[in-house]
Amino acid sequence: MALKTDAGDFIESYYKPLNSALYNLREANEAAGIPIILKEIEGMLSLLLDICRPKRILEIGTACGYSSIFFACKCPDAHITTIDRAEKFLSHAFESIDEFNLNDRISVLQGDASDVLRDLNDAEESLNSYDFVFIDAGKTHYKEYFELSEPLCTKGALIVCDNILMSGWIYDRSLPGAKRHRTNAKYMKEFLEFLNSREDITVSVSGGGDGLAAIKLNG
Repeated sequence: MALKTDAGDFIESYYKPLNSALYNLREANEAAGIPIILKEIEGMLSLLLDICRPKRILEIGTACGYSSIFFACKCPDAHITTIDRAEKFLSHAFESIDEFNLNDRISVLQGDASDVLRDLNDAEESLNSYDFVFIDAGKTHYKEYFELSEPLCTKGALIVCDNILMSGWIYDRSLPGAKRHRTNAKYMKEFLEFLNSREDITVSVSGGGDGLAAIKLNG
């Protein structure tokens, strides 16, 4: 859930979709209450992708497949590998990927993200192969996902993590729902502190949307 602010609504009013088909998919998912990346986050990702021009993208958290399709539309020369275990969303993902004729460019790996990432680490051909990673899955596991993704990345790869502010719960325990989600907030804060302690990476944390962390692997 994003932090709803007048500034956020103002920023989203300048949203420009990549194409009409992707915009229609966004409209359909939003109308159905299916969670997808915010317009503001999509714009930030679009800029980052323009800068790094990835050839192989790893996504942790497929959901309905919108962001995978966005990556494929934005980076026509890239292949996307996406991971999720939620069958209720993956059925939408498979349908949408097929409608966009992207079955040959988007590989969906179904299963627990940690297990799938460990399997990829065990496969020699997957090591040092991804130059862009997008993490948008179980918030208590971000540190684990990050550490399991590192060996799969090329030198200088970019790892981007969404929803790091967790509706503000990470820094304001008086907000509605903060008590109920205190464990998630605790783990997310520990993840950010872990990133801040690393001397071999470059980290930028943004308050846009519900928070975004962009991490460049320098080693």
